[in-house]
Amino acid sequence: EVLREGRGSSVLLIPGFGSDASSFALLTPLLVERYHVLVMNPRGVGASDGPAGDVPVLAADAAAVVAFVGGGPAHVIGASLGAAGAIELALTRPELVRSLTLVTPFVKATPRLLAVVSAWCRVAAEASPPTLARSLAPLLFSDALLADEALRERTLRGLSAACARVPVATLVRMADGLVAWSGTRAGDLACIAVPTLVLAAGADLLTPDGEAIARGIPAARCVVLAGAGHALASEAAQALLDALLGHLHP
Repeated sequence: EVLREGRGSSVLLIPGFGSDASSFALLTPLLVERYHVLVMNPRGVGASDGPAGDVPVLAADAAAVVAFVGGGPAHVIGASLGAAGAIELALTRPELVRSLTLVTPFVKATPRLLAVVSAWCRVAAEASPPTLARSLAPLLFSDALLADEALRERTLRGLSAACARVPVATLVRMADGLVAWSGTRAGDLACIAVPTLVLAAGADLLTPDGEAIARGIPAARCVVLAGAGHALASEAAQALLDALLGHLHP
């Protein structure tokens, strides 16, 4: 399933673990003013055919979207597990990637990330989506967002709805794919040959290695959004856009 909107150069958005296109709901309207925006739901999510695959499958699906829906090379933006798919795409099909943006990326999952992914699957199987969302919020969002009651509750409603759209079986397959991919591309970052921007979150509990990843990619630029949590597209969409506009080209 690919959601399309806007005109101009194509921008492909790849959501992260346990997420769907709605994770970019605040960013997409800002981008469509300038670009042809494609947001893909991974396999097993929304109307995308399942079952969910591993990271190379995610990258192959992204390549198909760029080639057959986007009409050619695209600016590729991936968040978290979606950034893993974007890295894989840039390494295997560089001719389809006009530029690369990695939002809160990882190349080797930390023990905390692995523990959170495992717990995410378990809680999703045993509790309601609102309970899952509340259990994830302290890990995904910053202190500032969590301290703002109105913003927190509004964000939780959106996260709960997104959690309800991702089946447990899809989560488990995503988790297996994340574990299988972790560490396999750590030595290949120097082979990425497209313009790359890494967007890191200063208060990211799950993927804290953004700056190190940027140092491993030739000529990559890194922007750290101070005080922001892991879910950058949800809580810092305007700051994300401001950083992107300095990187994307018509």
